[in-house]
Amino acid sequence: MLSTEERRLVYEHAYLPEHLTDYVEAVSGAEAHLLDDYLCFKLRNHLIFIGYPLKNKKRNTQKAYDAACKRFRPTTVAIIAPEIWLPPQTYEAHPEDCYYRLDLPLASIDPEVAYMVRRASRDLKVSPTTFGKEHKRLVKAFLSSRELSQEQKEIYKGIPRYLKRSRSALLLEARKGDDLVAFNIVDMGSAHYAFYLFNIRSIEENVPGASDLLFHEMVGMAQAEGKKALNLGLGIHPGVRRFKEKWGARPFLTHASALVTRKPLEMGRLADKL
Repeated sequence: MLSTEERRLVYEHAYLPEHLTDYVEAVSGAEAHLLDDYLCFKLRNHLIFIGYPLKNKKRNTQKAYDAACKRFRPTTVAIIAPEIWLPPQTYEAHPEDCYYRLDLPLASIDPEVAYMVRRASRDLKVSPTTFGKEHKRLVKAFLSSRELSQEQKEIYKGIPRYLKRSRSALLLEARKGDDLVAFNIVDMGSAHYAFYLFNIRSIEENVPGASDLLFHEMVGMAQAEGKKALNLGLGIHPGVRRFKEKWGARPFLTHASALVTRKPLEMGRLADKL
């Protein structure tokens, strides 16, 4: 559990979605801990290690990981980091990706994107709101229409818990009359960054430009809060990358992830060495 001072430090230096402790705790059920300059989250015998230091980018990530394993003695560890330093045979690797960043204030908007924003604004009304039954139905329909891993599904199912506990997360919805067309979730939980976390669209009520209009409103909110950048999350697939790039976002950090299963003997030897 983080102290008030540790939470303040995280707020001052967070630059990744995984630095948002309310978000990670809500979707994973794990508890946040700060070890030196690194966040990790513990749930029973499982540890989530965030290998991106908050302040000093030249920190020794491997040393911090070893210290976390010594302290918590996890059976399994999920690692995210710019690169995985462990021998390949010791972990289950996942596809590599990049985080995308959009610098603020936004200097200009591509004419075609600006047109889509204007077009959607004629049909839709965007406003902040709270998560309700309609939003839940949209999430359920979204999940049923996508081929997602169980881990990914659990993240989406954790949205209500996340919004309930976070004071910095905002839900922006777009409606056509009384019908919910789409919604975004953006988190302002950093001194310098805003975070674009979710975009959910109706599979029944399709309005061209709805996501662009929501994105434009989100950018305006982040700029009004004085944020210097939007972290747009990972590229995921070509369609998502194209959407982020057309707004001017660019890759700024590599993302590698791995699942490590640690043997009891290995855990004991590590503890003896440290």
